Amino acid sequence: MDMMQKNSLPHTEIKIDDHLSLRQVKLEEAEELFNIVDRDREYLGEWLPWPKFTNTVDDQRDFIAKTIQQRINGEQYGYGIILDGCIVGHISLMHLSDGQDPEIGYWIAQNASGKGITTRAAQALTDFGFNVLGLDRIVIKADTKNTGSNRVAEKIGYKLDRTEHDDRIGMANIWLLTNKC
Repeated sequence: MDMMQKNSLPHTEIKIDDHLSLRQVKLEEAEELFNIVDRDREYLGEWLPWPKFTNTVDDQRDFIAKTIQQRINGEQYGYGIILDGCIVGHISLMHLSDGQDPEIGYWIAQNASGKGITTRAAQALTDFGFNVLGLDRIVIKADTKNTGSNRVAEKIGYKLDRTEHDDRIGMANIWLLTNKC
């Protein structure tokens, strides 16, 4: 089963500039992505629940296969954040077909954090959601104490809509942006 045939996958890359792009991660990149998670497990685990369940390259390969299938099904668009040809994080536009608000979620390697990369990636994915997919609204959820993730949402124009408990991340700020004509 070759799920990575270029023609079968919609919107596999979003170029941001000559150095930064978003691209569907390939199955053969599972080890590279896993190594980032493994190296930054404590850093990522402070805000996200899934690093404790990503313990092998096969776990990462399963995640990639799932994102590919979700892309094919039109449920979600997941992208590796690619800086100068190297994966430095991941960003997804989720909940496109389950009745929930479309949501952007992201993480970045510790050594790439604080450089505006996530902000630029989230802006590009927001633009994609509004301009290509025709979404009316997108949310970003961030732990109330995660200043970096909250700052990303605020910098690109999302407005704090509410704070509520989220089963995945605990107390979360829900940032909202609507596509106004």
